[in-house]
Amino acid sequence: MGSSYKQGFTLIETMLFLAITGALVVAVLIGTGASINIQRYHDSVTSLKSLIQKQYSDTVNVQNQAQTTNISCDSSANVGTSGDAKPRGQSSCVVMGKHITIDQSTITTSTVIGHEGGVPAGSSEVDLMKSYNLATLPSSTETSQLEWGAQISWPVSGGGFRNPTTPRAISILIIRSPQSGEIYTFTADDVNTPLKSVIVAGLGVTGGIYAQSQRTVCVDSNGLFTGNNMAISINAYATSANDIETRSNNLNLPGFDSKC
Repeated sequence: MGSSYKQGFTLIETMLFLAITGALVVAVLIGTGASINIQRYHDSVTSLKSLIQKQYSDTVNVQNQAQTTNISCDSSANVGTSGDAKPRGQSSCVVMGKHITIDQSTITTSTVIGHEGGVPAGSSEVDLMKSYNLATLPSSTETSQLEWGAQISWPVSGGGFRNPTTPRAISILIIRSPQSGEIYTFTADDVNTPLKSVIVAGLGVTGGIYAQSQRTVCVDSNGLFTGNNMAISINAYATSANDIETRSNNLNLPGFDSKC
């Protein structure tokens, strides 16, 4: 009888196949995980941009968020229900805008209430707004977190750089002038700066108050991925949502020399 021979894989060939297949699977999983993390990071940047832009819309389209029918407002712009309470919209205070604070990863937004003070005739609009006593409406305060563990940071080079880049905080005050209806944006580096003190004319930097200067707010992925961070740019003299932009280190424009 003749001998029979059955073809098949040797042990070494089988091990090589399994090793190569395993390596390919691991590579695919790592690549997929990195892509997911990058997308999550981009989502966190886009969400922060959208949140800031929404405050401009809320400033233009004023909503009275007081929770009661009759309210009072004292000379410090503190809203309550005692004293000379009047129907909503008839108190001595006005809704003037929005206040945003970002402290590392915690975002707080509030409606800004103003009580008119005295200001000489012929004063500038900035002086007029500074004459108001400002306060936030407690019932309007909302707190959220930057998505996927991201946090804001300072640029690593260029304008406004700091070393170390974290921690960072910023206060953004968006005010609608009671006189002209124009929108003004002011920023400061201390979230505890009194609202009235944040209003400063021009582009000067005094004591951490950046007035109407262009600001680059880097968004640190906080280890989510390895690569260049992106930033939220608040244009100088910002007046609308269009002045809030996202940009990367690859976008080199005049006046935007900061790198994240």
